[in-house]
Amino acid sequence: MKKGTIKEIGPQAIDSQERMIIFFGEEATDTLREYSVIQTIPDSQALVVKKGNQITFGDQTYQVQYVGTVANQILQTIQHVTFVFDEEPAEDPLSSAIYLTPTVLPNLEVGMQVTYN
Repeated sequence: MKKGTIKEIGPQAIDSQERMIIFFGEEATDTLREYSVIQTIPDSQALVVKKGNQITFGDQTYQVQYVGTVANQILQTIQHVTFVFDEEPAEDPLSSAIYLTPTVLPNLEVGMQVTYN
């Protein structure tokens, strides 16, 4: 289990019409910060997310349905991942994404813990 902390939420990061939220580490550029949630994960190099795991945003728990082919690699290196709140797609899943259910966006706040189980 690894825990991260939300450090910043960009003004365009959350759109109720989109079922995805982009996370980046603290090295994100100003442009990326506008559209992203900035997180810090101590020892992120050891983080591996698999189908069937859980990710908890504060006290809101989600089930991992699918992990994109490069999602763990970029999560470990630049703490970047796109969380998609939807079932695993039949075709063309995003390679940098982790698909989660339920399909409702979590309520995020600065300082909130993100737990990767």
